[in-house]
Amino acid sequence: MTSQSSICCKLCFKAFTAYQKLLVHERNKHLYNKTIPHFYSLPQPSSEQTFYYINSFIVLIKKKLGFSRHAVGKKRFSIETFPENVFVYLFKNEEKFKYSPAKHKYQCCFEGFAGAARLKEIFRYDHWSFRQNLFTNTKGYVLLEDYENKYQVKFIWGQTTLSENDREFTLGKMTCNFITDSREFQEKYV
Repeated sequence: MTSQSSICCKLCFKAFTAYQKLLVHERNKHLYNKTIPHFYSLPQPSSEQTFYYINSFIVLIKKKLGFSRHAVGKKRFSIETFPENVFVYLFKNEEKFKYSPAKHKYQCCFEGFAGAARLKEIFRYDHWSFRQNLFTNTKGYVLLEDYENKYQVKFIWGQTTLSENDREFTLGKMTCNFITDSREFQEKYV
């Protein structure tokens, strides 16, 4: 009799003989999972640590916002050493937050005007999504909704592991995907 090692779903404890089968099961049965089995081991980050990473996000997103036609379109940036606990405590209560235990990967999406408003609350900064060039009267901004469509800002956290010389090196990486646009603006006279 040959025994096969099994991989267990961390949510319902069903056993699988292959990692791919576990992924299919998770996608079919736990697609919008919010349960984090190891949540108790994630310490709540300090407010200083949280603000540090929020500020990092704001700086990096503003660097992607431009004023020309070349600055328009899909954008992406990553923070290579983003702590898991910061990501979880920032986004765990959001409607479109989900966690894949098999991949050890989180995702959270914000869409449309409601998503933009919610990100203002999370980041505690009303101007996170745009910057202006006063000399050219142009504005670069994160596009979340226009007269036809709604768009998303998607945050993904995943773990990267490097194995070398009988040692594993692990770090968390946060990636943000979004759409940018640019337009002229006019001064408002009071």
